[in-house]
Amino acid sequence: MDNARPIEIEPFSNRYGIHRLAVAMLPWAIRMGLHPNSITMAGLGFGLLAGLAYLNWADWRFATLGLVLMLGWHVMDGLDGKLARATGKSSDFGRLLDGVADYSTFVTVNLALAFSHDRPWLALGLAVASGLAHALQSQFYEGERATYIRRTAGQFEPVVRPAAGGFAERLYNRGEALLGNRARPLDAQLQAASSAERARLLAAWRPRAARTLKLMGPLSANGRTFAIWLAVMAGEPMLYWAWEIIMLTLLALAAARSLRQAERVPPACSAPANEGTLTSNA
Repeated sequence: MDNARPIEIEPFSNRYGIHRLAVAMLPWAIRMGLHPNSITMAGLGFGLLAGLAYLNWADWRFATLGLVLMLGWHVMDGLDGKLARATGKSSDFGRLLDGVADYSTFVTVNLALAFSHDRPWLALGLAVASGLAHALQSQFYEGERATYIRRTAGQFEPVVRPAAGGFAERLYNRGEALLGNRARPLDAQLQAASSAERARLLAAWRPRAARTLKLMGPLSANGRTFAIWLAVMAGEPMLYWAWEIIMLTLLALAAARSLRQAERVPPACSAPANEGTLTSNA
């Protein structure tokens, strides 16, 4: 079962903007009897409209409209998950639909920027390369967040997704398992540990992992949304694609190294445990 994300790993824009709006809209969505999947589709509509706005990215007014519409998609993206949990309508299909809406929004915006560029073929090539990098980075980012969520909830095995479903669903699940949400040595340590030792392991791992996940904010959909707007406001969409291909790839690699280091928690000393044990391993 997927859980709501712990607040300590949420991007600033979620904590103080997007998710607050989603929470404010939740009672209304429940009263209206809306299905989470319909919220997801509404979010996709915002994303497609953002692509239309970004066709005129050279005009700052349309560029800013594109940003606002993408933020509307982010609010819907937060609301659908909250509504699903509140109404007990979470499903694997809904999770896949949510992922499709996310990628479709970015594909639409990237194509709009590429085909409206004065060097469309070069722009399209960079956009495609950027999109491939985006897909890998996002699967890694979301998988690592899923690992953090399940461990802090006391679950030390990856969430097993059903093998059923179409090709796209199986591919999506496989990518998540390979790039992030997978069993690692720390999970075996946690499963085999006593309650006291498990608490020690989690206390040593959790703050270090949380700090890294917060620093991975630019890999989030929110971070990419603002990066697109900043690039077009600077007058060159290619700045965004270069950022995604080079800088975000380097960030993902550095984050992967940091997260693996955080998981290397040494075994407890043979000496009696004391208050300094947690501090020395934190």
